[in-house]
Amino acid sequence: MHCRVPTETFCRAGRHSRTRLRKRSLTYLAFLLISGLCNVCSAEDPLASRVTIYRDTYGVPHIVGETVEATFFGYGLAQAEDHLERMMLQYRDAQGRRAEVVGREALCENCLHFTPSEYRWCGDYLQRLLRTKATVLERKQHIDPAVYRILDAFARGVNYYIQLHRQEVPEWIDGVTAEDIEALERSQYFRFYSIHDALSKLEGNTTEAVPHLGSNQWAIEPTKSANGRIIHVEDVHMPWANRFQLYEAHLITSGKLNAAGVSWFGSPFFLDGFNDKITWSGTYNEPNIADVYVEAINPENLLEYRYEGYWRPVKVEHEAFKFKSSNGMETVNLPLCYTHHGPIVKFDYTTHRAYAVKLPNFRGVNYSTGLYGLMKASNLEEFKTALSRQLIPRWNFLYTDSKNIFSVYNGNVARRNPEYDWSTPVPGWTVETEWGPYLPFERYPQVLNPQSGFLQDCNNPFWVCTRDSGLKPLDPEPYFLKHPPRRNAGEEVLNTRGERLTRVLAQDKKFTLEEMIQLGLDTYIVPAEVIVPLLLNGFAADQFELKDVRVRRAIESLRHWDLCSRADSCAFTYLYFWGKSYKELYSDAKFDRFVAYNRKRIDVHSRKEQRMALTALTAALDLIQARFGKTEVPWGDINVVVRGGTFPLSGADTMYDPLHIDGGDEQPDGQIRCKDGWGHLMIVMEGQPKQIWSLLPFGESENPASTHYNDQTKLHSQGRVKRFWFTSKEILANTESVWGDPERIRTVNW
Repeated sequence: MHCRVPTETFCRAGRHSRTRLRKRSLTYLAFLLISGLCNVCSAEDPLASRVTIYRDTYGVPHIVGETVEATFFGYGLAQAEDHLERMMLQYRDAQGRRAEVVGREALCENCLHFTPSEYRWCGDYLQRLLRTKATVLERKQHIDPAVYRILDAFARGVNYYIQLHRQEVPEWIDGVTAEDIEALERSQYFRFYSIHDALSKLEGNTTEAVPHLGSNQWAIEPTKSANGRIIHVEDVHMPWANRFQLYEAHLITSGKLNAAGVSWFGSPFFLDGFNDKITWSGTYNEPNIADVYVEAINPENLLEYRYEGYWRPVKVEHEAFKFKSSNGMETVNLPLCYTHHGPIVKFDYTTHRAYAVKLPNFRGVNYSTGLYGLMKASNLEEFKTALSRQLIPRWNFLYTDSKNIFSVYNGNVARRNPEYDWSTPVPGWTVETEWGPYLPFERYPQVLNPQSGFLQDCNNPFWVCTRDSGLKPLDPEPYFLKHPPRRNAGEEVLNTRGERLTRVLAQDKKFTLEEMIQLGLDTYIVPAEVIVPLLLNGFAADQFELKDVRVRRAIESLRHWDLCSRADSCAFTYLYFWGKSYKELYSDAKFDRFVAYNRKRIDVHSRKEQRMALTALTAALDLIQARFGKTEVPWGDINVVVRGGTFPLSGADTMYDPLHIDGGDEQPDGQIRCKDGWGHLMIVMEGQPKQIWSLLPFGESENPASTHYNDQTKLHSQGRVKRFWFTSKEILANTESVWGDPERIRTVNW
């Protein structure tokens, strides 16, 4: 790589604070002298001189450190450079201090309040009740020492950026510690995954407002690959602009670490990713990991509960919560109550009952260690060993290397008394409902190198991860899943995404790399296989009675449609509004028949079904006409993303549940502004050289002035992916800017 003159350095929060390389005339020594000026403009951290951050042409940081700690210091610095305020809000949330920044609404004294746009149960009160940070402070000596050093180094990188930009950084940003980062990792599980599972069992509690959760992942073996190499695809479904927003990076320490992937803002560890030996990804699954206990409260003393015939004291702690208000910072003191089962989330004084939740790893402080173990694994046995420590409470994991494909339905499920119904609250006054040890990892449902040649998961039960998986629905225990299945359950449990993937991958063919990439962007609408014939048959029977020319045009469009929700498709616009109208006219339950696996039971020759469908089509056309002034409207004029411009998108929301989901809020003018759906796409071709393609819907930067604010948004709109550069040669050939010693990457032992 040629040395170039650093022509501009940004020193504002949220903007790039690094050297831009444009000219080639300066010597290496002059380059070091100039680039070093930025590093001494504030309090120096010794790790700063031991790391280099190479930004590629999409702003992805490739971070090379002399030590593992230096590498993670650079990662903290890079994340802060792009997303400081967002990540600092994450830490405040985990600490139970978000109300100090955004006001009392973030306190949420009612801990059962669910905020769909945030994908989480609120708020500061719940975080303190769950003792998210308090437990870390109490038990930090139990954190793996090597991982603690990583947490500390990452925190130092964040704090270093804050020091460099103290004058531009908002006053409320006060720095971060290693304990804050472990608390964030605990919080990521507690505040949605674990607590949601428990609270959804609480009688009278509704989860109707909970948004659709989904992700896709699949892998094919060499026998199904045109080039004889294993291909692994991950398409994680997460919001693009809240706490689940993802950040892509590459971490390198010679001889010790060479891993890349995506992290949540504020996290040093990759949820989905790869290193030079393996690839892994995870999808949301539903093991039965959390419970609600009904506690009998003493009518004579409301702070006592009954257990095995005796009254026990309810443990009560009092916390002072600060919140921002128009009068400045105010404080309210609130009680936190616990039984030996866990936090009390609800009191019912009329029935003298309380409800306590029990969560897996509630006192665990090694969530970070679990994630780092995946990043460090170099083969299947090491990957299994990392998971077998049971530090990660859930997720269906897919693993690949150059020779193997493997999936495991991961979940910390405790042994339970089978005499009780664990899908509802259980009595807390008897020892019979106490948890036993977790089921061992060896008993988790898992499949290695199946005869079918593929593995897939789209948030479906484990026995349909491939054709003829050999897994039984009631294994390893009848209570293993949150929703107990039928003993003879089969492929009917597949959702439309799983159905589509299974159908495609089970074909007797070898797939090209391009076909796997396109499957990652697939917008095929499975329910249309029944809806379109139903409409065509109905029109054929009633065409002489139908005088509305709009219906004729819509039918012709549907007749020639490829059943994909492309941006240029008017046909999908008709189908989308048909679905909305059908629900309005006949009910959600009637519509859900078309999305169900057994949709082909719907008689497309039934005159009643045909007339219902045609009535819904007419209503849909009326709706389109009213909103857009015409009925022939391409889907991309309606379904857009606004990110430094307005860009058409081909994907659709969860109404028809295609593989590639784009969803968002409908505006008053009828336009859908997408901000949810797939949160990261990754395609990895194993072998030598390992090759990777990826895409982030919102890109790497939150700064609207940055080219990396919407460069990947544009690719998304065009149905394209980008290469992820992984070797030193690739990185140097595609480097846009360097922070630190530009020659450091040449010293890495690859």
